Amino acid sequence: MSTEQKVLFGVDTSQFARDAVAAAGGLLKNNKNLKMTIFHGIPEPDLSYLSKAPLSAEALEKHLQLWSKEEQKLIRRAKEAVIDAGFNPDMVDTIYEENCKDPVISMINLANKEGFETIALARWGARTLAQKIMGNVTYRLVSIAYNLPVWLIDPRISSQDVLVTIVGADISSRVMEHTVKYFAHLKESRFTFFHVIPPIPPQLHTSSYWDYVRELSEEERQEDMVRLRKDYSERARSIVGEGKERLIDAGVPEQNIAVKFQAQQEGIARDIITELQEGNYGILVLGRKGFKDISQFGLGSKANKLVHAAHAFMTCLVN
Repeated sequence: MSTEQKVLFGVDTSQFARDAVAAAGGLLKNNKNLKMTIFHGIPEPDLSYLSKAPLSAEALEKHLQLWSKEEQKLIRRAKEAVIDAGFNPDMVDTIYEENCKDPVISMINLANKEGFETIALARWGARTLAQKIMGNVTYRLVSIAYNLPVWLIDPRISSQDVLVTIVGADISSRVMEHTVKYFAHLKESRFTFFHVIPPIPPQLHTSSYWDYVRELSEEERQEDMVRLRKDYSERARSIVGEGKERLIDAGVPEQNIAVKFQAQQEGIARDIITELQEGNYGILVLGRKGFKDISQFGLGSKANKLVHAAHAFMTCLVN
């Protein structure tokens, strides 16, 4: 697993964005391998208000220069906020893009071109309506950046304890690796690997399974269900075991690592939210999709519920 860590953090003109990037800086300041680049897409200025009092070409150019300088001040203030939170100044860069038509596409393209492993954003932005649970840019990024991990930052992070959601599928290996890579520096934090055991194994929801199971007797079907449930849980336990070993190897005390498997109660997403709230975790790490690879959607149903419901957390959505 590579030790290089490059995070692209998008900010806008809102105080919430500056608070979010500062919160991330404070959380990640002791991760010596992580470099953060703060991105701000400067939109094309709206000059329609000048139509009634047109400026000369020289005055218009001066106006645009002043406007651009004000926008650039914003990204410098964001960088200062990260440094003030304790982050190493040598590990913080800034990028601004003038005449940015779509910050989501710009960030995805920049991440793919420059090798950023993760994109981060504040949960809300400058234009988010008060009743919305997520900003427009943030929601679009979550929906279409399916090839990259995405962090949603709410600066009201309640703690530095980490809840790692695990399922019995390959995605959880990447969730575990992401946790170790980005958060193992939190030596004093509590890490909990959490798995909700579904009443019916997810494998049973696939069409290929039902094509196969039609040929079985009722007794054979019940035996197969027991086998699949056991295989699913054993896969989850294997991933958890490896994750625990890696955290210990990275210096996290064993007593700070917990493993919790429980039968589904209200629903997998709701059970995770309950654990988040009752356990006072500040960081949630989960997979973008679970067992079912639903190609037409960029986000699985459980991940979608959790992304919308998990407030006052740093939510890490792993591809």
